[in-house]
Amino acid sequence: MSGNLGISANEDTIESVLSRNYRYTVPDYQRQYSWGEEQWRALWEDLQALDDEDTHFLGSVVVIERSEGLNELDRLEVVDGQQRLATILAMLSVMRQKYLDEGEQSQADAIRNEYLFEQDLDQREYQNLSLSRYDNDSFASILNCDFGQVDNENLDEALEFYGSRIHSLTVEETDTLRKKLLSSITLVTIECTEEQSAFRLFETLNERGLELSSVDLMKNHVFSLAAQEDSVDYDDIQKSWQRAVENTVPNLNKPSRFFRHYLMSAPEPDFTDAVSDYKLYDTFQEIIEEVRSSPGISLESYLADIAEQSELYMRIVNADINQFDRSGNEAINEKLTQLHHIKSVQARTLLLRIFREFDNPNKAMEALGVLERFLIRWKVANYATGSQLDRIYSELCSTVFDESDPVEQMADYLSEKYPSEEEFKAGIENKRVKLNNRTKYMLKRIEEVHYGGTIDRMDDYELEHIAPRSAYTATKHSAWVTTLDTTEATFEQHRDRLGNLTLLESDKNIRASNNPFETKKSEYATSNVTMTQTLAEDYDDWNLDSIQQRTSELAEVAANIWSL
Repeated sequence: MSGNLGISANEDTIESVLSRNYRYTVPDYQRQYSWGEEQWRALWEDLQALDDEDTHFLGSVVVIERSEGLNELDRLEVVDGQQRLATILAMLSVMRQKYLDEGEQSQADAIRNEYLFEQDLDQREYQNLSLSRYDNDSFASILNCDFGQVDNENLDEALEFYGSRIHSLTVEETDTLRKKLLSSITLVTIECTEEQSAFRLFETLNERGLELSSVDLMKNHVFSLAAQEDSVDYDDIQKSWQRAVENTVPNLNKPSRFFRHYLMSAPEPDFTDAVSDYKLYDTFQEIIEEVRSSPGISLESYLADIAEQSELYMRIVNADINQFDRSGNEAINEKLTQLHHIKSVQARTLLLRIFREFDNPNKAMEALGVLERFLIRWKVANYATGSQLDRIYSELCSTVFDESDPVEQMADYLSEKYPSEEEFKAGIENKRVKLNNRTKYMLKRIEEVHYGGTIDRMDDYELEHIAPRSAYTATKHSAWVTTLDTTEATFEQHRDRLGNLTLLESDKNIRASNNPFETKKSEYATSNVTMTQTLAEDYDDWNLDSIQQRTSELAEVAANIWSL
């Protein structure tokens, strides 16, 4: 197939594909190696099912020709197909190691020199396939049969999958497998001389590969537009996208979160609704069309803003804001750490906009305080997360930052959305709290605001159960069963209430253990935590009524602290 678009397509065996006088490279903006057992197993079973005269079509590989200098091997930049090529070469590397183990040096050398590596006219050696910078160190170790140096989890598991199967084969069976792989498996290689053609194909050709992610499709869409519009600087687009990918993909479990949060937070074009993973690509297409039709913003400037905001996003994630003076940055990063304890992932939409808009650290701190109060109430009352929260943050970004006092407007807006005082207190009084950093942080704030104490480092303190969780199961201190004077089932409903928890230094927590309350009080009395000292002073014994009474008291205190 050929035409005016600069496309040629040929169906070849794996041997032909790997024996061409080119080297394949995967650019850094591509997704990382992501095949898993489902794909590995399908390829293995296809190989096993082949009879002598059979062939099996594995799918398509889309590449862009990249000419290099004199005497250097030209490159074929892989736009789609790295999963297939990387897996095939990993399998060949495992076969090579099998031959080495069996003393079949000539067969091992043939695989290495003919398929795993290529040479230019000056005998300089190149990997036949180089992956992106995030995967290539591990992939180079695979090609060199240095399997112990493979750090990439997916690639390492691929080695284990094929290694466990090929290791059990005889040399003759390995020969048969190698011949089937090289001669009976075919790929269609689609070569493009222009990015426009390649990225069009990339969106539609993905036969056996994993379903393209929203971020993959977004990249393809914007690259395709940039390639076909002469007025757009394609290199600028590519550099901005690569910068955003480098900032987020290696560092986030779900890189799509950044792009969702960015779309909802950006002032231009303004988007007021929630953006889910499912809607991310469609929304991005709509926004890009708006960018292209807007005289005040270009595709290059929009992508440059995405790249810049990706750096800010990672500073938010890492609590490493650096745009203010030293004391301002320290205070803000401490507050960000506290918000992370509360679990504020969805709030990154609003955080992006806060740090985009405010050049005064005091105003930023006020905004973070409002966000904290809203989040604590929302989570304690067990309000649903998901699209409802996304919509709240998106609407905030669209409405309050043009006002004279955005923080005041933010507080007014959120006060209409967050749980009422009754709902918040009921969330404390009637439910178990989660034994996590959010609960520890709530006790820290109660200690500082209500009791006037100081907690410098949360890591130095533990969540102490006053009546121990094992009160009915620990045989050493059965006195708790008598003291609590209730059934085990009823105690289990109350043991993780806020009123049965306090903060205690780690060493004292170990000594307090499951001891009777009278023994624990001696540890509490010497604690640096005022609320814990108060337990020793105010209570002669500890039972179900004590837990309920203290829980209600702390609920009242919390309602005052986290109020808008």
